[in-house]
Amino acid sequence: MAIIITLVIFVLGFILGAATSERKLVEIEQLSRQQDADFNSLQFQFSYLENVPKEQSCVVLSRTLESNLKTLGPSLKKIEGYEASGDVKNPDYILLKRKYVIGNLRYWLLAEKSKQLCSTDAISVLYFYERGCQQCGDESYIFDQLKQRLGDNLLVFSIDASIEESVIDILRAQYKIYGFPSLVIDGKTYPGYMSTQQILTEICPKYSSDNEACKGYR
Repeated sequence: MAIIITLVIFVLGFILGAATSERKLVEIEQLSRQQDADFNSLQFQFSYLENVPKEQSCVVLSRTLESNLKTLGPSLKKIEGYEASGDVKNPDYILLKRKYVIGNLRYWLLAEKSKQLCSTDAISVLYFYERGCQQCGDESYIFDQLKQRLGDNLLVFSIDASIEESVIDILRAQYKIYGFPSLVIDGKTYPGYMSTQQILTEICPKYSSDNEACKGYR
C-alpha cells in the first residue's frame, strides 16, 4: 500500500510539473508574440515619423516610447519568475528567451536613436547579468527602486548573458564586459556591482533638467 501511494504521488507530481512547465512556456510564447507585435508597430511609427516635421515626430515618438517601454519591466520579472522555478535548459524556453533579449535590444537602439534626433532627457543603461551571479539580484533591486524614482528619465535594458546569442557576444566584446553585474551608461562601461549612490553620481550630472531624485548628486 505504501509503495502504491508513493507511486501515485510521484505520478501526480510529474503530471503537475509537466502541466506547469507547459503553461509557463505558453505564457512566455504569448509574451514574445506580443513584444514582436509591439516592436513592429513601433518600428513602423518611427519610419512614418521620419517623413513628418521634426517638432511633430519627436513629440509623438517620445509618447510612443514611454508607452511601449513600460512593457519591458513586467515582462522581465515574469520571465525571471519562470527561470526561478522552470526548466531553463528547455530548448523552447531558451529560444523564447533569446527573442526577448533581442526585442529588448531593439528598444534600446530605438531609444538611442530617439535621443539623438529629439534630444530627450533620458539616460539609457545596459545592465548585463548572469544566472547564479550573487550580486545581480541586489543590482536588479536597486534599478527597480531607481525606476520608481526617476520614471521614464531612466531606461534600463537588462541583458541575460547566460543566453547563447551572438548579439550578446558582440556587445560584450564592444563594451568589454568580463564579469557580472556590469553596466553600460551612455556608452561607458562600469564593471562590478554599483550602489544606488554610485549610480546616481554617474547619471544625475547627465540630465539637462532638475530631478528630485538627483538632489545632492549634481
